[in-house]
Amino acid sequence: MKSLPLPNKPYPDWSRFIAALWDHGRKQTVMNKAIINSHTYRAQSAICGSMTPREDEGTFVRPSGGLQCARYMHYIVRGETPDPMPEQIGMTFAVGHLLHEISYAAVRSGLPPCFSCEFEKPVDLPDWWPEHEKFKQAGTVDLVISVCDELGAAEYIAQPAPAKMLVDFKTMGGYSHREHKKKMFGLEPDAFGYLAQLAVYADSLGVIDDGAILAGINRDLLMQPLAPRLVTAEVLKAELVRVKAAILSALAGEDPGPAFHMIWGPRADFYCGRAGKKGYCNFKRLCAEEPFGV
Repeated sequence: MKSLPLPNKPYPDWSRFIAALWDHGRKQTVMNKAIINSHTYRAQSAICGSMTPREDEGTFVRPSGGLQCARYMHYIVRGETPDPMPEQIGMTFAVGHLLHEISYAAVRSGLPPCFSCEFEKPVDLPDWWPEHEKFKQAGTVDLVISVCDELGAAEYIAQPAPAKMLVDFKTMGGYSHREHKKKMFGLEPDAFGYLAQLAVYADSLGVIDDGAILAGINRDLLMQPLAPRLVTAEVLKAELVRVKAAILSALAGEDPGPAFHMIWGPRADFYCGRAGKKGYCNFKRLCAEEPFGV
């Protein structure tokens, strides 16, 4: 194994360490053949699932979907059927699965022996997560990197630093990747629920006080470096408060109205499909028909 070389001085934080680790591990001269073989094999099944029809399992609230907007969650609990995604969307999902698996292989190939990692780690959701027919009861986190030798790790990451870090990879188009690198988490719309997902998983693993990393992969320009951004504990905890309130509202059958747009105003148009924007929300048509709730 060709581990990430020791830096001249420790990386100032987990984000910069992970960026260097990912870039080092993806080099052809570093990537471990057995490791990449196992991950490309895993990717085959995910790609096939992305490109072929899935058996209809129904629509559920889960950490990775349905938490971004209180009304979206309300519609799921109410039993509404979302508008279908474009049939061509499978290629986007397939590329995402492939880049995730290559990223796991890069991390594993370059990880120094003073760290350990778990990828696609199953997570039991926290006690406050409702046991309800419209809520999935388990989830999976992309990556958890842990320190197993404190002295060795201190040569890579400036101390004090958390002994464990939750990392969620997101594949992004070029524009989204550029926006991600400068985004002010908690102060700008999180249209796809990335912060909510991180908050639930960090709470599940008991690491919310350490924050978590949202790592953007530019799928349009693959030579671009990884963009790992720390989402602070304060942002995650605030998001958790919002998610819990939205869950209680949904379970009570209360229609909050177009909640995402009410919070973010015109900045939400691109997601909600307003002001001539296409929109990405699968309930945008129903939401427009019920502007003030029912």
